[in-house]
Amino acid sequence: MPSTIIDIAREAGVSKSTVSLVINNSQNVKTETRHRVEEVINRLGYVPNQAARQLITNRSHTLGLIFLTSNHFSKAYEFSSVPETLIYDVSAGINTELTNTDYTLLIERFSMIEGKKSMPRIISKRRLDGIVFIGGLISDDTIDQVRNMKIPLILIGREYKGIDSVFVDIEQAGFLGMRYLLEKGHRNILFVNGPESNYNSHLKRKGVEAAAEEFETNPSLINIVHSGYAGIDGYKAIRACWKDGVKPSAVFCGSDGIAGGVMRFFHDEGIQVPADISIVSIEFSLLSEYNSPRLTSIDWQKENLGKEACRILLSRINKPNARTINLKIPPILIEQDSVKQLRTEISN
Repeated sequence: MPSTIIDIAREAGVSKSTVSLVINNSQNVKTETRHRVEEVINRLGYVPNQAARQLITNRSHTLGLIFLTSNHFSKAYEFSSVPETLIYDVSAGINTELTNTDYTLLIERFSMIEGKKSMPRIISKRRLDGIVFIGGLISDDTIDQVRNMKIPLILIGREYKGIDSVFVDIEQAGFLGMRYLLEKGHRNILFVNGPESNYNSHLKRKGVEAAAEEFETNPSLINIVHSGYAGIDGYKAIRACWKDGVKPSAVFCGSDGIAGGVMRFFHDEGIQVPADISIVSIEFSLLSEYNSPRLTSIDWQKENLGKEACRILLSRINKPNARTINLKIPPILIEQDSVKQLRTEISN
């Protein structure tokens, strides 16, 4: 017969209400008492009745992860689609952080079709204790709608006044990639940035220009073109450059998806990486490892983004009136096989 709270209370020598406080992670229990109750719970193999707990605590112990995408109709793995590696890496980080909790995670890929007023299904159809939004596509209206529903939320990839957020230092990512190529002796560099209207593209360009200035290179001499984030976009962008006679010694790509398209073009043209041309990317996803050669890339630390977002969201659920947290995570250069040294490295 399954153990009950009464059994736990009797064995631990405490009241039922104390056992309930321990199960619900209340801070109003002495450490010694908590350890004693937890030892009895583990020894007796007690499993809380989640349905009953939800009625008592008014919590579902369920978090929602919503990935916002502009891929309306195409499949995520198509060459014409934006690679959606972000959702996998972030969710892995969240699940790691949830390992020692009793929370579960629901995931929804939600297409942001312009003019669409509906909310993601896991918000409208299920009761959630908290929501993680991934991606800069979320509108101010959607944020305000969720906030008015009194559901704790956190944003990954953008900031919004009064809302918790976690994001990578995009400007630093641009700086690290360009500086690395300059250190390797490259001066004829093409930067295939993301869409010109995208705020992150603006930040990447600022980082690229800062690195050029550090090496006393005129930023206006850097070739910069814009591309969508799908593989086909990167392919078309580099093909147009080649046709126009822009043939650099190195290409810095604004995402791994763009880099995949650029590398496919070079393969089609019989151009070898890194023997004939070097490539650096921003993101460091499974595409970086699966490409041949492996891509040198700027790691966004996406799994860490998920861990930190989860930690902050759980804290927000327990302390609704705590101060807003906006956490910026530094990117890291992952050096692999796609860059050729042109001359002795320059130290600055």
